[in-house]
This record gives sequence, structure tokens and C-alpha cells, in this order.
Amino acid sequence: MYFAHTRSRVKQWALALLAALVFIIGLATAQNVRAMGLDLAEAERLALANDPGIRSVESRSQALEEMSVASAQLPDPMLKVGVMSLPLDSFDFSQEPMTQAVLGVVQKFPRGDTRALKSSQMLQQAEMLDEAIEDQKLQIILAVRELYLEVIKQKQRAAINEEAIRIFTDFSDITRDYYATGRVNQQDVLQTVVELAKSEERARQIAEEEERARARLSAWLGEAAGMELAEEWPELQQPLDIAGIHEALKTHPRILALQKKVASAETGVELARQQYKPEFSVDLTYGGRTGSNMDGSSRADLFSVMLVMDLPLFHEKRQDRVTASMVAESSAAMFDRDDLYRRMKSEAELSAVTLEKQQQSIEFFTSNILPEARFSAESSFDAYQSSVGDLSSLLRAQITEIDLRLEFVRIQAEALKSQARLLYFQGENS
Repeated sequence: MYFAHTRSRVKQWALALLAALVFIIGLATAQNVRAMGLDLAEAERLALANDPGIRSVESRSQALEEMSVASAQLPDPMLKVGVMSLPLDSFDFSQEPMTQAVLGVVQKFPRGDTRALKSSQMLQQAEMLDEAIEDQKLQIILAVRELYLEVIKQKQRAAINEEAIRIFTDFSDITRDYYATGRVNQQDVLQTVVELAKSEERARQIAEEEERARARLSAWLGEAAGMELAEEWPELQQPLDIAGIHEALKTHPRILALQKKVASAETGVELARQQYKPEFSVDLTYGGRTGSNMDGSSRADLFSVMLVMDLPLFHEKRQDRVTASMVAESSAAMFDRDDLYRRMKSEAELSAVTLEKQQQSIEFFTSNILPEARFSAESSFDAYQSSVGDLSSLLRAQITEIDLRLEFVRIQAEALKSQARLLYFQGENS
């Protein structure tokens, strides 16, 4: 008893220690995530895990797979129980030799290959939904990437604008000091105050735009959209060239979903053609009789076998019309697929051209525009301190540099968005 009690207490202490370690590790991990910020890969994972639309389509696909199994089976047999040829004058089962207590089974056999075709069609519809799920995942990833990039863009713009506020605050202080010594006039002081106010107003607008982007991002991430995001631009996979994207589009989940729809419609045509074939029913009936024959012998029981089938002879107004309708549906599905491929191909080409121009702009900004703007701003400041340049030239140079830096951030964000769209078209989610 003592040793059992001791082992029980040791086990309880071990479990408590394990729970404490798990709690500490989880807390440390959460703090580490908060400290490092929510990166793009984690945002994509959260969006895919939290999306109820994917779960809904998965459930519908599973339902069709289950129904495909049921559709391939024969209909349930029908039990037939009754009385045949009962005399109404006496209701006596033994009075007439034709009176029978009937027990039978009727089994129907659907037309032609209807069962196999219905099962195949439902599997094709389930596969169409599976491809739609993959496309929905790609669209979610694209939406999260674009909104994530929008938040990063606003954060970087805010950092640049904060620097502008500090610069114009310093200019305002300098001009006030210069004004006190008579070196500048009041107009110069007011000009720096106006530029400072404009920067502060831009800070408010940037904060508002970031909040709007986070609000849209919360539709995918929930409360995680309010977490601190990584400061740097995320690295995305380099997309294929336009020829490679054209080839990848042929196996894009969105195209494949319509291809499965085409296959389902073609199976529907075959199903319609089965209506020209007869439907069979087999009727097995046992008839039990009572009473005696004229010679005193017992009346024999009876057994019947019947084959029943319909005759689709007049098919001009029914089977022909249904088949023609299914052929039209199949053609419409093929046209939808071809039209979607054409539109996606055009959108991919536009994104590829846009990305090329944006990358050229980034290169030109990096190598020429930004260094020259920085040099101009520094030269203007040195000239102003040396009383060689005027305040208007200094402010104009500083404003130009800040505007160009803000524009550079915008181009970087748009280039990454174009890159994300191309990755969507080639069916990549990484």
C-alpha cells in the first residue's frame, strides 16, 4: 500500500511538471511570435486553417463521393403482398379456385448503363469540387499576400513620414532661430510650419490606410491581423516566364475544375442517351390457395414470373429533346472553359508586363533617382546652412526626396503584388 501510494504521488508530480513545461514552452513561443512579428507564411497558414468556405466545399465533395457509391447500386426490391380473385359474395378463400394469397418480389433494372454513368458523373462532380478547393486556396493566399503587402507598405511609408516630420520639425526650429536673429523673414517660418503640418496630416492618412488594410486582412486572419507584422518585404518565389505560365495555366485548378465540369456534362449526354433503352422489372409472385378440387385433392399453389419493360417508341418530344439539351450543356461547359483560359492568359500577360515595368522602375530608382535626390537634399541643406541657398530650394529638395522615397515604397509593393498574381496564375502557393 505504501509503495502504491508513493508511485501515485510521483505520477501526479510528473504530470504536473509536464503540464507546467508545456505551458511555459507555449508561452515562450507565443511571446517569440509577438516579438518577431507575424510573417507572411504564418499569415497564409492561418488564413487557410480558418476559412470555412474550404471546409464547406470539402463536405460537398465528400457528399458526392458517398452518393456515387449509392448511385451505382440496384434499386431496392419491392415486396408485393395481397389477395387475388377474392369472391365478393362470400369473401370465402376456399370458394373459388382462382382465389390466392399473393406474396411476391419486384426488382427493377434501370436503363442500360444508367447506374454506372450516374456514379461516374457524381465522381466527376466531386473531382470538380476538389479542384475548386485548390483554386480557392490559391485565391486566399493571393488575397492574404496582397493585403499583407499593403500593410507593410503603409508601415514603411509611416517610417519615412516620421523621418519627414523630424526633418521639418528641425527646419522649423532652425528657421525660428534664424528669424529671431533676422536672418530669415516670417514667410520662411510659416513655410516650414505648413510643410510640417502636411507631414502630420499624411501620417494620419497613412495610419488610416493601414487600419483599413488590417481590417480587410482580419476577414482571413481574425484577431491575428492586429499583430505586429515583419518590417521587411517578404520574399516570394520568382514566377515563370510568360511561356511557362501559359503552359501552367492548362493545369491550373480553376481550369481543371471547368474541365471536370465538361467531363460531367459529357457523361450527362451519355445518360440522356440511355433513355432510348427500355427499363426492366422482374416480378416473382407466389400464390397460395385453399380449398379442394372436384376430386377432393388440395388445390395446388401457383408461382408466376413476369418481365415488365417500357417501350420508348415515341422519343421525338422527350428523349430527343433531353439529349439535345445535354449536348448543349456540354458545349456551354467547353465554351466556359475556353473563355476562362483566354481571360486568365490575358490577365497573366498583363501582370507579367506590369511586373517587368515595375522592376525596371525599381532598378532605376535604386541606381539613379534616389541617390540623386539624396545628394540634392544634402547639397541644399549645406547651402542653406552656409547662407548660399534659400529656404524654398531646401524645402523643395527635401520634399522631392521624401515623395520619391514614398513612391519607391509604393512601386516595391505593387511589384510584389504583381509577382503574387503571377504565382497564382501558375498555380504556386509558395
